[in-house]
Amino acid sequence: MKMDSSSLMKWGISLIMTLVYAFGAALFYYLPARGEPNLDVEFPQLLLHFTFLAFLFWMVLIPEGKSGKAVDVLMLTVLTVPAGVVASLLFLFAVTGFGIYETWGAEYFVMALIPFLLAYRTAKGRISAAPFILAIAYSALAYVWGRGL
Repeated sequence: MKMDSSSLMKWGISLIMTLVYAFGAALFYYLPARGEPNLDVEFPQLLLHFTFLAFLFWMVLIPEGKSGKAVDVLMLTVLTVPAGVVASLLFLFAVTGFGIYETWGAEYFVMALIPFLLAYRTAKGRISAAPFILAIAYSALAYVWGRGL
């Protein structure tokens, strides 16, 4: 893959936004949990947890290899993570409305599928099986990481 200023900028945007998401999520969870009794929450621990989950979206580079679209797919994936988070929240609200309170990590699948689908559709002009496989891999790894197994 040739590195020109445009692709370096895309790598930089992807890296910065990944770190911003990790820091924002850690802060979002840390601030309300600080004063709660029986909750042992430390900011560095949360930051490590969310940094892993944020960089896990970079697995989109694995099927792309050295293709010319790899950096485009990565940047679009990272930039559409908020859409995945919103879809995941809507999914959780919907299933709890039906009385389902344990989703066994299905919210991770929904959260990852949206950015992967949008990125592949935008960068490649088509949708293949790759976004679904990546979303399954992401959800499995995120669920195991979150459960501490």
